[in-house]
Amino acid sequence: MKKKILALLSLIVLLSGSVCLYAEVLKVLGAYASFGGSVVVPTITHTAIETVSSIDKILNAKISVDFGDYTDSTATARIDYSVDGGSVEQEPPGEGITIKNNEEFFIQLPDFLESNTNVDYQIVIDFRDEQGTIIKTVTFPSGTESQHAELTDTVTKDVTASAGGVVEFNSGNQQYESSKLEIAPNALSTDAQIIIKQLPIEDYISSTEQMAALYQVYSIPDNIEILSPIKATFYYGLNPTSNNFVLKYKKQDSDKWKDITISDTDLQNKTVMSYITDLGYYGIFEKVKEEDKSYRPKKRVVVKGRDVFRFNGLQQGDSVKIYNTSGKKVKEISSGDAEGFKWDGKKDNGDYASSGIYVYQIKVKGKLISGTIAFVK
Repeated sequence: MKKKILALLSLIVLLSGSVCLYAEVLKVLGAYASFGGSVVVPTITHTAIETVSSIDKILNAKISVDFGDYTDSTATARIDYSVDGGSVEQEPPGEGITIKNNEEFFIQLPDFLESNTNVDYQIVIDFRDEQGTIIKTVTFPSGTESQHAELTDTVTKDVTASAGGVVEFNSGNQQYESSKLEIAPNALSTDAQIIIKQLPIEDYISSTEQMAALYQVYSIPDNIEILSPIKATFYYGLNPTSNNFVLKYKKQDSDKWKDITISDTDLQNKTVMSYITDLGYYGIFEKVKEEDKSYRPKKRVVVKGRDVFRFNGLQQGDSVKIYNTSGKKVKEISSGDAEGFKWDGKKDNGDYASSGIYVYQIKVKGKLISGTIAFVK
């Protein structure tokens, strides 16, 4: 109805040339909205992020917007955020990204630093007319509020034995599933706090297999028994480049890993699922092709100034690219010496990269070989 009145208004203005008449009809439209007229305001759909993995350091928000009565407008989206109470930044900078009505999209904040502990953010959607003037703004949370998220590697939940429950560790990357334990009623011998802790894989790198992610599952008190299997889903992150995984378990006080059965691998959500009967450490390992091992660096962890990563068997025309876990290239190597192509931890600009996990991509003989390494600054 409102659109029909606006169309009629445009015709009247065209015929009469009366701007005053246009203003008067706008007043009538305002009265129409106040007395029985229905104006549908835009709404944002987003599940608030309360935790961000301090290991992965990625906040990637999943968002969709119902334009309501603003479907004829151009809509842009951005996130205003503040890290550790600092100044407010925008991602992406400027007006933001153009979005479509009821279509899901993602906005990822820049990498967090090792020292960061929390972030406050607000999703901002601006609607513009044909001249580019903002005519409506909606936010999540609404008003001047912001959503607070802690950078952490641990989640703890009280679980009663009789009722069971779900313990979920949200990484902050909403493009993929979370790690979680689904505990059935009477699966535990007693009420307890159940903890999922994500651990840095550089502390537990195997010389024979490619570790993708590592978790510790434990309880307070620590002497509970698991009476029936717990459905465990583990997010393996962005590092793996294949779809061939092994899930391993080791006890709290042991260094010996043993294979356990993977019931399901979800490549879209980057998770593996298994039914577990023990508390302890759970590592997701990526299987490495035997023929590719000769090109990969033998050392998976290098400390600044003490050694370098060596990629062997490469020749002129081959290359090695180093990326951070957010997919940003930090170094490209296209030549080497008798000891192979080397990376000493420096970025293309000559500065040392931050401590953390990095993805290497070797291009050799027309194929790509990828894996992960850890650099300690």
